[in-house]
Amino acid sequence: MAKRVPNIQVREFNQMEWVDPRQLLVNLRWLELNLPADMDENIRRLRTNPLKEWQEARYAALFAYGISNAVLHLPTRFSKTEKVDFDAVMKWQKNSEDYYAPLQVKELPPDDINPDVSLDDILDKLGKYSGEDNLTIVVCLNRRTRIKFQPWDRESKPRVSELWYLGSTDAYQSKWFLYGSVLEKNPRRFDFEYPEGTPTISLGDTDQYLRTC
Repeated sequence: MAKRVPNIQVREFNQMEWVDPRQLLVNLRWLELNLPADMDENIRRLRTNPLKEWQEARYAALFAYGISNAVLHLPTRFSKTEKVDFDAVMKWQKNSEDYYAPLQVKELPPDDINPDVSLDDILDKLGKYSGEDNLTIVVCLNRRTRIKFQPWDRESKPRVSELWYLGSTDAYQSKWFLYGSVLEKNPRRFDFEYPEGTPTISLGDTDQYLRTC
């Protein structure tokens, strides 16, 4: 799926804290359903500035989980990061070798957040990542919209490793899809379901969990 990263990045990545995307998603969904009813809706939706990194981490975890289940058919781990050029890193092992995919998360936001941003606006700005040959761009389509599932058809092609669309197909956000890599000649659609399981946190752990998961 992704190119091997330079050894200097491997050494850096090996020092990061890696988590199971499935468990993170289970925990975040449990929090979403069990937070007090009178809690600020922006907090519940991870829409405050302090929680922005967790919104990005959720999308990155969804991508890693979807890739694991529908594309690679191999376990993946991921780690969020504060690096300027990417938001998270996905890791998997094949034939006893470690592979890494730095992820940059973009979002087509809901209409009630920013209706003026279009998918074209997002794609127009991908040129600034040119030269990041091992970077995977993930665009989360967090809006009711129709898009054409087709390969990249613009004159200028960003020099990144891969470009994927991530989106939900039902109101409960239980069914998801991946489409990519858009930069390839024959991108494909892959469907997967939001994971279910037993949470490993309680409401008393909320603040600490969002800070340090």
